[in-house]
Amino acid sequence: MSRVADKMTNIKAPDLYTGEPPLQSAHNTWKQVKTDLAYALGPNVHRSWTGRLHITQADESVVTLSAPTRFIASKIETQFADTVRRLWDKHDQVDPPRRLAFAANPSAVRTPATLTSVKPNPSQRASLAAPQETAQPQAAVNTASESPRDRFTFDNFVVGTSNELAMAVARQVASQCGAGRAPQYNPIVIHGSNGMGKTHLLYAIENAVRDNHPDKRMRFISAEDFVSTFVASVRGQGREGIAAFKASLRDVDLLVIDDAHFIADKPGSQEELLHTLVSLVDSGKQILIAADRHPDKIEKATERLKSYMSSGLVCKIGAADYELRLRILDRLIARRRAGGQQDLAIPQNARDHLAARMNATPRDLEGAFNQIVAQSEFLGTSITLESVQETLSDSRYMMGQRLTVDRIQKAVCEVFSVTPTDMVSKRRARVIARPRQVAMYLSKKLTKRSLPDIGRRFGGRDHTTVMHAVKRIDQLRADDASFNAQIEAVETLLKT
Repeated sequence: MSRVADKMTNIKAPDLYTGEPPLQSAHNTWKQVKTDLAYALGPNVHRSWTGRLHITQADESVVTLSAPTRFIASKIETQFADTVRRLWDKHDQVDPPRRLAFAANPSAVRTPATLTSVKPNPSQRASLAAPQETAQPQAAVNTASESPRDRFTFDNFVVGTSNELAMAVARQVASQCGAGRAPQYNPIVIHGSNGMGKTHLLYAIENAVRDNHPDKRMRFISAEDFVSTFVASVRGQGREGIAAFKASLRDVDLLVIDDAHFIADKPGSQEELLHTLVSLVDSGKQILIAADRHPDKIEKATERLKSYMSSGLVCKIGAADYELRLRILDRLIARRRAGGQQDLAIPQNARDHLAARMNATPRDLEGAFNQIVAQSEFLGTSITLESVQETLSDSRYMMGQRLTVDRIQKAVCEVFSVTPTDMVSKRRARVIARPRQVAMYLSKKLTKRSLPDIGRRFGGRDHTTVMHAVKRIDQLRADDASFNAQIEAVETLLKT
């Protein structure tokens, strides 16, 4: 008992140099280190990797920094540990500075969630589970009357930083429609690349309104159906047909239109869409539209339609980041297990690799997942990191397969906070010229492009300019550790 008391006393005792308990002292030091890391590595790289470290243990000699997953901990240990330790030694007031240890947070090890929706057909597109909600076990059922779109709900949509606004907006639309409240934003446009989950959210709204408020009038229509029905009513049914078409869209509490960008190719349908929007907004009825781009970028849309679509709320579903892709994989595994493959096993390092290297939409990620599982199932082999790497070696979605000057320029822009225009401009200010030299240097180092070719891609510069940039950056990397860390951050970004 006395040993336990002595141990607790030692842990909580003030540090000799800081006058603070070791854990509090470590937290204060880490705040300073993180500020320097954001500068040394660039804000984006720091946010994605070292910014996700947090202190879990500290005593007078060792401080433990934990990462959310083993993959992130390993990545930091191999790529950024020297920079983190150097900056820690700079700020730590303990003499000698406490040693840093990197670890994965045990509580972050993921276990697949239990499926709560209907039993899926493996041939159907995946419904992706929301990670923040814990599902209760439920028997899987599948009825003949069930529509595939019934399984797209809010509860099985994976939420991340790239889609959290769209998710919140969709929930609000369903809630407001059910409560009969006037729309706060109208119309609402959700846009993003194909396969990012827009249609999933639209179906989730439809299902929520239908299940919870069956008395509400809702119309869900795709752009293709909108155009074909409108054209048919104009050509073959006369005024009565046109009136019936308009009534079907306007006599509702909620109108949802999917893939609205297709309507822009049809001037007549485009005009009818505008009139429908105006009519519903004026009568206080909610409109929700999905498109693959921002309304301002729908080339053939009239300026009036663009303006009206943008007058309410426009929110974007961006690319899925590493954490979101990993949660999607966990959900796909859970679906398979709930569908009968209880023994499906994919090691964590294989999941981490797939999530980190797949530069793709959630739909494409599911395709890669299906390919991996099918190969294991048909060939009777286990799924390992090596088998995942081999299976996807030729995939067009795998990042890092081929570096281009354009990719290098974009990565440099991200780390050094400059624009693509700066890369090819004639500006010679150091804040512009130095990142440009870094991009030239990396283009020479990481691609097979000739010096003249590289020069042409930087605003038509001469090959001697590229040669000078290579020599200058080589010298700066040797003389300036912070500058070298920034270049390493670019190289890391190009590998991930």
